[in-house]
Amino acid sequence: GRALQADPAAHKRTSPGPRNRTVAVHPPVLVPRSAAVHDPPAPAPRPASARPSSPRAAGAAVRASVALVPRNRVACYGCGAELQADVAGSPGYMEPERYEMKRKRRQLRESLCDRCRRLSSGEILPAVVEGRLKRPSGAAVGEEGRGITTPEALRGVLLPLRERPALIALLVDLTDVAGTLLPRVRELVGGNPILLIGTKLDLLPRGTEPERVADWLSGAARKIGGVVDVHLVSSKSGDGLQAAARALLAERRGRDLFLLGAANVGKSAFLQSLLPLVSPATPRHLPLSASTPGTTLSLLPIDCFSGGSQLYDTPGVHLHHRMSARLLPAELAMTMPRGRMRPYTPREAAAEGTSFFWGGLARIDVVSAPPALRLTFCTGGSRLRLHECPTAEAAEAHAARAGIEWTPPQDAASAAELGELQLVRTARLRLTPCEQAADLAISGLGWVSVGCLPTLQQGALEATLAVWVPRGVEVFVRPPMPVGGLPTVGSEA
Repeated sequence: GRALQADPAAHKRTSPGPRNRTVAVHPPVLVPRSAAVHDPPAPAPRPASARPSSPRAAGAAVRASVALVPRNRVACYGCGAELQADVAGSPGYMEPERYEMKRKRRQLRESLCDRCRRLSSGEILPAVVEGRLKRPSGAAVGEEGRGITTPEALRGVLLPLRERPALIALLVDLTDVAGTLLPRVRELVGGNPILLIGTKLDLLPRGTEPERVADWLSGAARKIGGVVDVHLVSSKSGDGLQAAARALLAERRGRDLFLLGAANVGKSAFLQSLLPLVSPATPRHLPLSASTPGTTLSLLPIDCFSGGSQLYDTPGVHLHHRMSARLLPAELAMTMPRGRMRPYTPREAAAEGTSFFWGGLARIDVVSAPPALRLTFCTGGSRLRLHECPTAEAAEAHAARAGIEWTPPQDAASAAELGELQLVRTARLRLTPCEQAADLAISGLGWVSVGCLPTLQQGALEATLAVWVPRGVEVFVRPPMPVGGLPTVGSEA
């Protein structure tokens, strides 16, 4: 197989299962933003006698009866875990000497646990036991590199949200919408209103029009219901933050505000950028923002509003269908965005009988296609390379090269542990010249935008593509995300 690579500088920057499904997709129609984000919320019914007269009264009544975070709890300000010096490798652990020193000086509330101290220095320390990090029988809790909590435990922390009147800021990673939009978020937040925030706007390709992406995201979120508005932001550049802050303040109405989202979606970074815009005095110690999924382990309240309501950072929701749940820490670093995305379209047509590999993690087969078909690969992974070979040789090539020439996986042993790629989606797409037909989105990795160049070919244009990924990773077929750098919108691939 020959390696395909765009400009090398460009790379400086729910139903899981292996069974194959065939999806026929016709040209999608985006839902206008105005029609997509104003579905009314459906709060759980309560007896008339128990209904407060206003959202402010509702918030005060609930806060008076249930304290989400006890005030006498002494927790790490970075992750929210209760500080302790008894069980090494468990949440909130501090070395006994440091713990005792901080206790005597009454500085525990201003302290980081040992794990957060290491995270703040740039280490990648997985916190959540999932995928290949699940401990074998008999392994010690907190074993180095094996995680210290579970997805179920973190979800349990969020369950009280559905019983409290609150405003939910639901964050979605714009570079991985398929892997971070929570379709079952209503199970966690009940009927509370949601303001949808698309994060990492600065990582989308040059030429992207944010308003078009916001309309597209509104359509993608329509099934959630109760979404009152959609905003796109960059915590790094500050784009969109002031508009999002104004919307959150207008919708809050005396209620607590919870930042909710999938793991590593950028909640803590958004919080740090948001606070100066909503509070006259920014707290000295803020939740830790790190690239490791699972940084926040508990609810982290911040007193920044008048009237007793609070802003909460929350643990990320871990979704088992994401690629990140299957990767080791070093491999996860290879797939993380390091700069603005630069979509890559191979110059030669994607011919029938050709297979493309994204490192050793994903395979896309061109089963049938007209010569005008173009595939554009969109990812922020700084070390993900694209490789090509005949489909007839694809299985053998992957077995021989994954973890060696094709990385990630990090090595041959990791590739063997990850297992053979599974055929999980076959998509039949109707093509229209000069348009993108659909995206094949690989949860937690990126997406392939399927387009068609101008052509003199007569009759219906169709393409059939097959997508292979590790067991448990999901692939979604969705309307094409309108980003810059696609071959049908006049941008150079």
